[in-house]
Amino acid sequence: MSAPPPGITSQNPLDNAPMRVRQILILMIALLLSALDGYDAMSMAFVAPALATEWGIGKSLTGLLLSSSLVGMAIGAVGLSPLADKYGRRAVVLGALVVMTLGTAFSAVAPSVPFLAAARLLTGIGIGVMVAMTTLLSAEFSNAKRRPLAVAAIATIGFPLGGVIGGLGASAILKTATWHLVFWAGSIAGLVLIALVFVALPESPVYLIVRRSHGALERANGALSRLGHSALSELPAAVDRQQIRYRALFEPGLRPIVLRLTITATLIATTAYFSINWLPTMVVDAGFTPAQGSLVSAQSGLIGFIGGVIFAAFAGRFPPTKVAAVAMTSGALALAALGLVPPALQYFVLAAGALGFCMAGTTGMFYTLLATTFPAGLRASGMGFVMGIMRIASAAGPALAGFMFAQGMTRAGVSLIFAIGPVIAAILIATLPTASNNTNPR
Repeated sequence: MSAPPPGITSQNPLDNAPMRVRQILILMIALLLSALDGYDAMSMAFVAPALATEWGIGKSLTGLLLSSSLVGMAIGAVGLSPLADKYGRRAVVLGALVVMTLGTAFSAVAPSVPFLAAARLLTGIGIGVMVAMTTLLSAEFSNAKRRPLAVAAIATIGFPLGGVIGGLGASAILKTATWHLVFWAGSIAGLVLIALVFVALPESPVYLIVRRSHGALERANGALSRLGHSALSELPAAVDRQQIRYRALFEPGLRPIVLRLTITATLIATTAYFSINWLPTMVVDAGFTPAQGSLVSAQSGLIGFIGGVIFAAFAGRFPPTKVAAVAMTSGALALAALGLVPPALQYFVLAAGALGFCMAGTTGMFYTLLATTFPAGLRASGMGFVMGIMRIASAAGPALAGFMFAQGMTRAGVSLIFAIGPVIAAILIATLPTASNNTNPR
């Protein structure tokens, strides 16, 4: 059996065990959670053109509304994701789902811009936590052999899948109903997933082992039994408690890796959330209807879904840093093309599809790096920190684009400026030291 990837603690009893049906079910739940993330994150983009017309707001206010959820994501990722290292994965997943569901319900009944901005902020807090949690679930409930594939597949397929469902649904809804129903659909999906997680998701065995709270062996064996695996006779050797403190992220062993991952994530997210949030509006500004704008966005997500499958297949065969660098560079070219194509729907579909394909690969490979770099006791904290700082910076993306558009900049000019980010990110990630070369705790 293959050894665990660098950076993954050998304390995970699932590392060298075969995959069971219950583990595959949990990975499917993580996929659905990621899809809900994609739907909720993009729902504001779907309704933005119709909302701007109904409320009579300009691009600057629209950009601020699109950025509200990104600010919430930063708060959730940095402030709340580390709670999963203290209180467990299951409890934090349920809490994030409740917050997301409330946020989308409040969005559906929003009577004004400030109220909607606050609702999107709340939704973003839940999304920020959930992005880290879906990566944790896919990493900690899979074995060492399948872990890179599981993490990459869920990261690259789940989010675009939510975008496809949301885009197609929003396109149909906006033809016959108001934008409120787009948000109501997200809140209903959240309620369904709350019930599913409550019934089907056990606590992560490796979390229970690393935390070593009272009755850890019994609780870990209970989780292993639910997953279809035999019990442990004793707990593995304890991890040095100094190594699972939050400050360990900033000590010499991990600090250079954390810094480079954070900068890379910031550049990726800034570009991704500009394209996700402004794509429907750019299509509408080119002379098409809001429904057609949502349809182009959905088709981009569908092609991203295909890209996710392809890149996930490469996850265990090629170095993630190299694959990610190729995806980032290709994504920059696709974004430039999106800005330069003439205002014809077929050209928008082609350029947006290429962008979705490449960004899906970028996301999956990057999340695989995150999941295989941080040790189990710091995994939620490390990913939460990187993703949170990423959201803080990327929240400026849609707002900055709104300002640029309001100042009269063209689709081509704005797209070319944002395409610079993935090029720099590709250079950083291609030269990223491997986890095995650092001194992070094992």
